[in-house]
Amino acid sequence: MAGVILLVLLLAGPAAAQRGGCGLGLGLEALRGADGALRAGAEAPSLLVGREAAGQAADRLAEAARRLGGCGCARAAGEAQEAAGLAEELRGAAELERIRRGMDRARFSARLARERLDRQGCS
Repeated sequence: MAGVILLVLLLAGPAAAQRGGCGLGLGLEALRGADGALRAGAEAPSLLVGREAAGQAADRLAEAARRLGGCGCARAAGEAQEAAGLAEELRGAAELERIRRGMDRARFSARLARERLDRQGCS
């Protein structure tokens, strides 16, 4: 019986979060890194600073979405991608207030992704 269990375990593939291209830790790091840019954009003193913060946040969130998606964390990756899309739209915004509101919304989506990972792990 023990031999059968061992054989099944050996034949089973690695869990999604253990795959070579996964990078779960890098995905979480990218989410954390995006938070500073999201906060900076929401509090930006000028249009130029807000656009720059939006670009940085979009890049980091897109990286987080790619990493999390590669680990099989579909829901968290989707939330990170949603936040990335919101931030991406703000790269060329014409009004500072639009950047501030948009970055707050993107920060909310990114927070949902982090909280989901904290509560439920990769799903």
